[in-house]
Amino acid sequence: MGELRFVVRPLTAAGLDGAYRVHISPEALEKLGLKVGELCQITDEDGASGLGIAWRAADRMGNSPKVQPAKMSDTLRETFGFKQGTHITIAKCDKKVTRAQKVSLMDVTPSDYDGTDDGSWVTRCRALLDNCDAFSVGMTFDVAAKKGLKKRFFVEHVATDGFQDSGSTLFMHDDKTEVSFVESVAEPTEAIATQEFNMRLGADRIGGLSDQIVDLNRRLHRLCIKAKSQNQEDGLPWNSSVLLHGYEGTGKSLIIEELQRNSGAKKTVRLEKRQLLGTASKNDAVIQSAFNEALANQPSLVLIDNLEQIAASGDAVLRNTIDSLCTGFDSIVGTGVLVVAATRDKTAIDSALIAPKRFSKTIELPVPDSAARVDIVKALFHAEHSKDESLYSNVGTRTHGFTGKDLGQLVWEAMDSALERHVEEHEEWVKVQAQSATSQSTEVTLIDDGNQEQAASNDESTAPSRISVTLEDFESALRQVRPTALREIILETPKVTWNDIGGSDRVKERFDTIVGWPMLHSDILAEYGRLKWQKGALLYGPPGCSKTMTAQAVANTYGLNFIAVKGAELISMYVGESERAVREIFRKARAAAPSIIFFDEIDAIGSTRELGSSSGLNVLTTLLNEMDGFELLKGVQVLAATNKPESLDPALLRPGRFDAHIYLGPPTGPARRDILTISTKGLTLKEDVSLEDLVIETEGYSGAEIVSACDLAVQQSIGRAIKGSPDRSICKADFETGFAATAKGITAEMLEAYDAFAQRAAKR
Repeated sequence: MGELRFVVRPLTAAGLDGAYRVHISPEALEKLGLKVGELCQITDEDGASGLGIAWRAADRMGNSPKVQPAKMSDTLRETFGFKQGTHITIAKCDKKVTRAQKVSLMDVTPSDYDGTDDGSWVTRCRALLDNCDAFSVGMTFDVAAKKGLKKRFFVEHVATDGFQDSGSTLFMHDDKTEVSFVESVAEPTEAIATQEFNMRLGADRIGGLSDQIVDLNRRLHRLCIKAKSQNQEDGLPWNSSVLLHGYEGTGKSLIIEELQRNSGAKKTVRLEKRQLLGTASKNDAVIQSAFNEALANQPSLVLIDNLEQIAASGDAVLRNTIDSLCTGFDSIVGTGVLVVAATRDKTAIDSALIAPKRFSKTIELPVPDSAARVDIVKALFHAEHSKDESLYSNVGTRTHGFTGKDLGQLVWEAMDSALERHVEEHEEWVKVQAQSATSQSTEVTLIDDGNQEQAASNDESTAPSRISVTLEDFESALRQVRPTALREIILETPKVTWNDIGGSDRVKERFDTIVGWPMLHSDILAEYGRLKWQKGALLYGPPGCSKTMTAQAVANTYGLNFIAVKGAELISMYVGESERAVREIFRKARAAAPSIIFFDEIDAIGSTRELGSSSGLNVLTTLLNEMDGFELLKGVQVLAATNKPESLDPALLRPGRFDAHIYLGPPTGPARRDILTISTKGLTLKEDVSLEDLVIETEGYSGAEIVSACDLAVQQSIGRAIKGSPDRSICKADFETGFAATAKGITAEMLEAYDAFAQRAAKR
């Protein structure tokens, strides 16, 4: 019995019907005393806890790993905050799935869904929930219908025949269960709450963070319930404090400000660095006072922005402040007080605070994607002033890498451009009215066609009552505002096209499938249930066969940002630096999406663990962990190149990582003809030069060697020209000299090794 330790792994192709099943080995089920279908308690390293349905794994799940995997659906992991690759414990519990009497659902449909209300969504939700083994408060699910209709719902509240802790219970739906939609966070039921406590974070001024706001509102709702029943000591994490983290300008401070401005809390207390500049005893008194004030006015919030300024890891000066914060956290366990803090980098916070009963929940605010950027621009402009969605969409698709703060600056610059144009167009009116004691209010609106509405002023002059912000104004603003997420990233902008790579038609077709389909035909992939597509491709073959140029051509073809990394450059003599570098590369790729990460010479960090050094092993492990998180890498493609595929660790080559293997071997006859044509373009060749003869003579050369030999041939002609020869042509002897000086680097043994690798890969 007791509990066993597992590592969280994704469960592929899991439907909502079995979303809360946790798949473990038969041996583990036996050791835990669990039968298939019984509930089990799951707890992670940070103290987050939830329930799952014990289920027998369909496969052996590896060769006796040190820590056995527990496979979970995305739904189960997202509901309770379990992350892939983290360690959890599973134990048997005596809880049962509870029948739901009433289910309240909140519509959280993204803006890119067609969620037209046809009056049948309740029926569809009932049918979906009826087919589930179980569901939970906090579950988010999609409901699809014919004609492309689709909505997303969030299980906001569940009522049962008796009081249940809905945050730690699984429910089932039957014919008697009522399903209804709520506009916002549901009020606590009369049995446990009154309307006196109604805390909610509004989304009116916050765009692009609907999922994060739903999560925060769920926690505020739990706080209201707990505040009403303060005497109930049940040991449950009603007030799990929240740490917001994310890139600069993603909305952390905005959420803190909105919580302070209009959350509905009985009391909101702010803790800031400027309050903690005194002695250790004085700072301790300030912190104690803040927590005591919050405890005396439940439900209440303690808000801390820029937490790293007062609780940075490894800062001896802040040690007393950190200890005082820990004491404050200990005093609010199980109460109606919630701490919400924000930091740019959660790893900079002292580990004593990132722990159960303190910051047990972290919420990342990501750099917004295209749909989120559209929502943010709407929020900034107050969409009621414009019904033109095309301009919003245009701005959203052209601002990748922009944070909410950047978009705010962009909108401000666009409005400034519109105002400047407005003044220039009506300069005469401005001169006439300059001395006027009265002023007329001006309304800002958005238009996409450049037509500006005008309304008569009070004195019937030609002064317009509207200033219209057009696409041209945004064009002007885009030239001035650089996105925060790209400022620290040195991005190469590839100029290479497929026309620059001889004989690339076959490879281009492969990448049209790997990269082009999900980018251009995602709707068709969705029809086939193939939303998760190949994300990693390995380019292998002899040196000089256009692996790097191929990666650049892919990025150029699809307009992707290109982040190139040499594998050997990631190996550092300093402990932890290499792993940090890998994590930083993936962070930058997410920020710069749509993007490609290209690992050249990946064998330097991806060699089999039996051959690799300890430093290389750590880097490989970090790389594997990052690649396991591919569902978070929306818009990121990972390519790698190697001359030694046989040396790569098998874990890199399994499905879900580098599962597409593309061989770039010595160029074929037609490919060599293309390379020679490209290399001699614009040159004058003498009559004794035959490209067809050169095609035959260059068999066995790599593409790079052919280009190098052609360069040497041209060098002969340049030498003659420098000496005074008027002849600028290239003769056969020049090519003979060039190829004589260029040795073939590809051997028969190398080609045999590549063929053997391909055969082994095909059997996996």
